[in-house]
Amino acid sequence: MKKTLLIFLLSFLFIYNYAQINTFGNTTEVKKDWFFALRLIPNLNGGLVQTAIVKENGESQNEVLYIPINQWLREIVGLEISKANPDKENLIKKYNVFEITGNVQSTLMKDYTTEKLKVIINNLWKIKYSEYPFYNPALNQEKGWAKNPDDKVTWMPSDSQLQLLKPYGIENFSNFFIGEHLFDFLKDVTNRDWQNRYIQSAGVYHRN
Repeated sequence: MKKTLLIFLLSFLFIYNYAQINTFGNTTEVKKDWFFALRLIPNLNGGLVQTAIVKENGESQNEVLYIPINQWLREIVGLEISKANPDKENLIKKYNVFEITGNVQSTLMKDYTTEKLKVIINNLWKIKYSEYPFYNPALNQEKGWAKNPDDKVTWMPSDSQLQLLKPYGIENFSNFFIGEHLFDFLKDVTNRDWQNRYIQSAGVYHRN
């Protein structure tokens, strides 16, 4: 009797533990991760880009959490904790967006990285516009890199230029640059060869 009871108890524990492991495994499989994201659409605060983190769910509509750009930048470099960067890594260093020397995890270096990244973000308007779209005496004389076949259209690049954004997951400007695509884009957009290729694809060569 005791032997039968012991066998029954061991069998019950095995089945129970298997069920728990299986349930945990299923939970792990459906776990959704957050990623940093950016799109070239004006935001409600007067900026020309929208910054967010997104949770990809395998469907056409991702979950989006919009974040003010200064906080977004600080989360990317690990100055603030983030669902998309829970280990507070310096993701600019991790993805080699631009060269960082010294102690990349120091607060001073992260502050430096944040400011340098902000300069890059502030210049992304050139991808979409041929002229700076807002009144700003310091920028209204600058020209963007976009070149639409219709000279009157200053807020949209050519189709051939848009083709160069497709490797980053961009079919149109309502799409986000997400995760590694975002960091690849931020790295490439600072490269003069990439800039000239983007500009020349619309038949215009970039001159300083």
